[in-house]
Amino acid sequence: MGTVIEIKRGLVACAQWIFGAPLANARVAYLTKSKQEGRAIMSRHCQQFLNTCHISVEMDGPLPPPGRGCVLCYNESSFPDLMAFMVAFLDHVDRAAAADIYKFFPFARAAFAHIDFELVQRGNRAATDALIAKMVEHIRSGERIAWGGEGRLSGIDGIRRFKIGASLIAIRAGAPVIPVVFHGGHHTMPLGAIRARPGTIRIRIGNPISTSGLTEDDARAFADKLQDTLSEMYYNVAKSGGVSTDPKVSPEFNN
Repeated sequence: MGTVIEIKRGLVACAQWIFGAPLANARVAYLTKSKQEGRAIMSRHCQQFLNTCHISVEMDGPLPPPGRGCVLCYNESSFPDLMAFMVAFLDHVDRAAAADIYKFFPFARAAFAHIDFELVQRGNRAATDALIAKMVEHIRSGERIAWGGEGRLSGIDGIRRFKIGASLIAIRAGAPVIPVVFHGGHHTMPLGAIRARPGTIRIRIGNPISTSGLTEDDARAFADKLQDTLSEMYYNVAKSGGVSTDPKVSPEFNN
């Protein structure tokens, strides 16, 4: 009986999110006057999904303060992780990258542009290079950029091999990378499943990792280092079974 209820819960949550997305996008694109207003609408829409699934979100770690450019590199195992990002983490980044699959939702392009989300065009090297150059300039102007390390939903209980996008951006900008791990999405609703198990998604923010002295030739090795760092963080969160809920600004940025 519990399984049936959880499947029904997942179906309802997904239907609410999918069919509500065009309306949320339209409101963001055409009825809001600021990025903050638009992001608040997006966040509420994603919170509804989590509420329906009975999924909570906790976060801890040193938050990057505004005005100090950096790359926040994170993992994502399943759809609930993305919802947790929008609900709990969005307020702590100035700009983010998203898969261009979302362009197929009505009004999504205009909505994403309004909240400073950039669509990554897979398979289009020229467009990706242009986007990376754009992100570098935004970091140099003091923005905090969120970029997924794996480049897609991993679908596993762990961290898949990182691509070099986040590393290239940070190295070119001469900025630190903040490792951010999401744990719990795979357990509440694995990729490709519809059953929504109650649970908690835990977000842990690590200390800044410097790119000082690195060149683009080091991007692959640095991406591997980031992957190892997030893997260790992921399994530490899994082992501890919980995080505190009192995130603080990183002292490393106060120098």
